[in-house]
Amino acid sequence: MNIEPIGIIHSCFKEKFGIPRQPGLVKSATATLELLPPYNVEEALRSIEEFSHLWIIFAFHESVTEKFQPTVRPPRLGGNTRVGVFATRSNFRPNPIGLSVVELKAVKGTTLELGGGDFLDGTPVLDIKPYIPYADSIPGAHGAFANEAPEPQNTVLFSPEAEQVFQTLEQSPQQLIRDVLSYNPRPAYQGDDPNRIFGTVLLNLDVKWKHTGNIVTVDSINKI
Repeated sequence: MNIEPIGIIHSCFKEKFGIPRQPGLVKSATATLELLPPYNVEEALRSIEEFSHLWIIFAFHESVTEKFQPTVRPPRLGGNTRVGVFATRSNFRPNPIGLSVVELKAVKGTTLELGGGDFLDGTPVLDIKPYIPYADSIPGAHGAFANEAPEPQNTVLFSPEAEQVFQTLEQSPQQLIRDVLSYNPRPAYQGDDPNRIFGTVLLNLDVKWKHTGNIVTVDSINKI
């Protein structure tokens, strides 16, 4: 059996660090899914616009492991407790396959505009399936340690220099920066170090910040 990508994701997340840990958490996250030859024919997407949400099956192309690890440390358990890999959605899997449900915002030819995704830029897409509410949403289902969506933990502040650049941005990237940093993108096991500078690239912006307690202070925003 040969599996090849049918498309590629162009995402606002240019680096793994900072990507939300589940789809739908950062509503301002944007992505486009471009179908690749020979699948880039409009007939393959006929009537897809009638669905509000889609399942995207993709490859964790930058999380391939050479050795099978039967346990992982979920962030929701503090990053120190190990559970079986098949009891998690960790991206480090025997077969690096991911599954995310996203909002379908628009269809333009053989490109889909998506909202709320958790995709790294350049992600290969293996398949697309419509989200079916009566089948895909199970009332009363139990999600163990991830039963409820996490709440934003952090207050996001800006240095004077970062605030000056922030105010020149359009509303969409402004909201993306606030949303991403309001959750805790650091490894769950990592303690506070007020002098450590974290950074990630969102869209065409190199964002750097410091993290103390529940306060995130953006030090700089540079356009790249």
